[in-house]
Amino acid sequence: MTQLVAQEQRQLLDLGGRDHWLGHGEATGEVGYLLGKFIAPEPQIDHPAILPISDIEPGFGDLIVVAREVPCGHGFIDNLYLTPSGDIVLVETKLWRNGQMRREVVAQALDYVAALTLIGFEAFETAVARGQQAPRRLYDLVRDHPEALEEAEFIDAVSLNLRRGRMLVIVLGDGIRTETEALSDLLQSHAGAHFTFALVELATWQNSAGDILAVPSMLGKTVMIERGIVRVEDGAATVHPIPASAQKGPQSNSSADFWDMMAKRDPSLPAAIRSFLSALEPLGIYPDLKASLNLKLDLADQEKPINFGYIMKNGTFWSNPASWTLPDAIWRPYFEALARM
Repeated sequence: MTQLVAQEQRQLLDLGGRDHWLGHGEATGEVGYLLGKFIAPEPQIDHPAILPISDIEPGFGDLIVVAREVPCGHGFIDNLYLTPSGDIVLVETKLWRNGQMRREVVAQALDYVAALTLIGFEAFETAVARGQQAPRRLYDLVRDHPEALEEAEFIDAVSLNLRRGRMLVIVLGDGIRTETEALSDLLQSHAGAHFTFALVELATWQNSAGDILAVPSMLGKTVMIERGIVRVEDGAATVHPIPASAQKGPQSNSSADFWDMMAKRDPSLPAAIRSFLSALEPLGIYPDLKASLNLKLDLADQEKPINFGYIMKNGTFWSNPASWTLPDAIWRPYFEALARM
């Protein structure tokens, strides 16, 4: 089944562009976002960095604001974002007062996912254009980003994510408390879509100067332990659980997206990369999926993991990070060994 796993996260950002570390006496020592005098009912629409995306789907990269109040199904998506590689992110923002309202909001968000799986790229772009602050063309939002795909690839990626229901759904509000069992049952009822779901609480304080402090806390996110199998027989669709023997452990959309993009470039590429990773494993080098697939090594005399290179979503492999921190006697033989492969 789909599991909702409780998590906790604290981050820091000054929306004026400056880092601001909170003193021990400020906001009871919490680390959070200083919004300064930025007051808006939904500040995250213009400042998506307030959302802990890297902790939910680390492979998604930067979020780009698309539109607000996008018509979808029987309602309107509060906030819609895309990434340069065509990932789709929906954010519903609510002030919740009781458990029943919370479940209704979650159900509505999941209905948006179901509605989006029924449309293609052109219909999606048309629906977005009817939202607030909407662009005329979706690709215009991402074309100048350094990680942007070519337009045809971007359209294909968005189309595939729509068709598979592969997207990130965040329900954000204040005063959220998780009800994991009830929400997990609700999430499992949407087993045909490959979305990631996260609950994020945005607690806020205001000081005497009028500054607003907003602390985002990721209270829970889904891990896909099990995928439902949708079988259509005689015009009726039923959802069946997959056998336990077929389980491969928790997965994320970020991981699935990365391997799908590799396979699209060359069907043999995923197997080649996995073979490469297996060859590195005895050396202590492990994969760390962020916006790219990073190759990391933990060394006792280093405060941070050493980056031995990264594989981008366009299939290119960059090994030069190893020479930034390692002595010549280490990185040069490493480069020579790579050249012989």
